[in-house]
Amino acid sequence: MEVSEDRKGTGIFSKPQNIILLLLIVVIIGAAAVIVVTQYDPTVAVVNGEKIKRNDLYALMYMQGGRDAVDYLIETQLILQEGKKRGIKVSKKELDEEVDTIVEEYYGGDEENFRSFLENQGYTIEFIRNDLRRNLMLKKIVGADLEITEEEAREYLKENQEHFDIPEEVKARHILVDTKKEALKVIARLEKGEDFVELAKELSQDPGSKDKGGDLGFFARGKMVKEFEDTVFSLKDGERSDPVETTHGYHIIERLEYKKGRAVTFEEVADEVEEAMRDEKMPLLAQELISRLKEEAVIDYRD
Repeated sequence: MEVSEDRKGTGIFSKPQNIILLLLIVVIIGAAAVIVVTQYDPTVAVVNGEKIKRNDLYALMYMQGGRDAVDYLIETQLILQEGKKRGIKVSKKELDEEVDTIVEEYYGGDEENFRSFLENQGYTIEFIRNDLRRNLMLKKIVGADLEITEEEAREYLKENQEHFDIPEEVKARHILVDTKKEALKVIARLEKGEDFVELAKELSQDPGSKDKGGDLGFFARGKMVKEFEDTVFSLKDGERSDPVETTHGYHIIERLEYKKGRAVTFEEVADEVEEAMRDEKMPLLAQELISRLKEEAVIDYRD
């Protein structure tokens, strides 16, 4: 929907960041290996007749990020060792589900597109699965040590009630056009009895709702640009707006239904509260666990 202002959040276990980090590690470690095992050293650039060789590039990459990459691999090994010691496993099914989630959320469910991206970068799905295995194991280990009492959860809800309450929502549809003149023509046709749904399919410039007759479904405050939101929440059910200008163009908005918001009880959202608390606590606990494992381990750097 063009008028939406939603954004996805990130965190310590965020999948795109993990993928990028893993691929960076592969590049750095692979670069170091190339320097050692091959004499093949093509030119990557020529500056005023002077050649810059690929091994010079790889050596610089390793010097700048090689130790971080080695530390990441060491931490991964420590996490997997700790999981094995505790009898914690990550199943193939869990990894498959994580990969499916990445494909669905970031590649529109197109697995071929996802694998094509990896292939173009010169990597395989196993690199991604290894990174996911690390993070799933880390979450399981930290989660096993994390206890949240009902008293803590109730206090958390009290302090964050607004994040769990059910907000007021409206259901609306709209027709988006480029100019006010076009919008007035649409309104004139609607006033003559033409069908809103058919006009949206014919004229609307919003690709997200055009084929659905302009239907936007239910949404709460904060989901749309301000001018759109202010208008739709001020309308009554069944009422249609005058042309509303936003950065996307001019909208004719019709409010279809309103749902009143309400406060929730602890019993209704107990699971969601605990999940939110875990999401907040786990990044710090994960770093503390990794630090402790490194302190207790015998690590021999040989670079």
